[in-house]
Amino acid sequence: MEKIKAIWASKRILVLAVGGAVVLIAAALILIAVNARDASPDTALEIPTETEKLTETPQTEPLYEEEDVWEEDDFWEEDETEEETETEETPATTKRNNAQMPDYLQSTPRKYYSHLTGLRVTRAQQRIRPVSVIINNIRVSMPTVGVGRADIIYECMVEGGITRLMMVLTDYESVPVFGSTRSSREYFIDLSRSHDTIYVHAGGNPQDYEQFQSRSIERIDGVNSVTIYGRTSSFGKFFYRDQERRKTMALEHTLMISGDGVVGAIEQQKYRTTLESDFAPPFYFNEEPVDLGPDRGREDNIANYVNVPYSNAFNAEFIYNTEDELYYRKQYGRAHIDGETGEQIRFENVIVLFAEYTPFRGNDIARREGHYACKLTGTGFGFYINGGKYKTIRWQKDTRDGSMNLFNFDRTDLYLNPGKSFICVTNTTYNKSVIINSDIKPIE
Repeated sequence: MEKIKAIWASKRILVLAVGGAVVLIAAALILIAVNARDASPDTALEIPTETEKLTETPQTEPLYEEEDVWEEDDFWEEDETEEETETEETPATTKRNNAQMPDYLQSTPRKYYSHLTGLRVTRAQQRIRPVSVIINNIRVSMPTVGVGRADIIYECMVEGGITRLMMVLTDYESVPVFGSTRSSREYFIDLSRSHDTIYVHAGGNPQDYEQFQSRSIERIDGVNSVTIYGRTSSFGKFFYRDQERRKTMALEHTLMISGDGVVGAIEQQKYRTTLESDFAPPFYFNEEPVDLGPDRGREDNIANYVNVPYSNAFNAEFIYNTEDELYYRKQYGRAHIDGETGEQIRFENVIVLFAEYTPFRGNDIARREGHYACKLTGTGFGFYINGGKYKTIRWQKDTRDGSMNLFNFDRTDLYLNPGKSFICVTNTTYNKSVIINSDIKPIE
């Protein structure tokens, strides 16, 4: 009898132990489910909003020719005041740290915005990895084709006093043709990294290929084979020579690629087509357009006409149209036309950034052809132009693979108004030569 009691007692203990374990497991599962429900899987890809602001070491600030807005000494007087208020404890650079999202980003259902334009998109559209395409911009190669489809265009100086363009966009699949495509310059690689793009180009300088290899740049090359991740591939079948252009242009101005060609090349290489989960977009946007207001206390910051020099031989013009509130681009003294549509290209935002260009002497080809290097790390100054007004801004890029971030002059985060942007990266030597004024000029 005692043995039977002992057996029943041991069974009761076992049942109680098992029951307790079941209760604990159930509680843990409920807690995990609650946490999973509360977690936001989209947080990493939301557009950043208000952030903590720190300061940076003052630098020489830009000047420009605008008699009825500034006298030349205005910048220097304020700069001296700022230097007096700086202390040794001031951090050397401006940092961005995500803080609480504004109400419009916390709404239900959640809204999604393009990282390139700030316009409303779907969640899937927001996650598309962009491509960047290097486009010819020499006069004899006009018209450029497909550039009106860009979400952002960067323009940088290259050898010979001319410029080259890099268009950035997510809806590349729908573009009938891009061109003419031209060779890379390594500072375009640095700019493309801000947007996590797949890089499309047609050849490049020796220094570019060194960067491609050392940084494992995922790219589509219309001239040379690509070796990346231990695999060598060519893309010749995705590019083609435009025979109509060949009738009037040199061979180097005729290489084109279609949106379908870009898609085919991406599929061949099995490149990632969505943004990294931890991608931090470089630009912040207002949900709706906001008037820029005065610039550093000045109410006369009118920007109907903008002229940006890159060299003695080339300058770009932007004319504000009050009817559609867009800036129309001109170059070579005439409207900059997209050969696909026959229309003049135009943008909501124009951004001018001053960066240091210096002769690149790293190899014989560079010395012979007069290549440039462009320093896009560190900090600098510029202008943001929108809605018929301008404001003085600062830029910062901590590393070559890091983001190009924009700030107001007082070092708070700059919020762009929604829309397409044209970004002029010109030499710091021209910081007194950019023209921004109230002149009314013809668009075409």
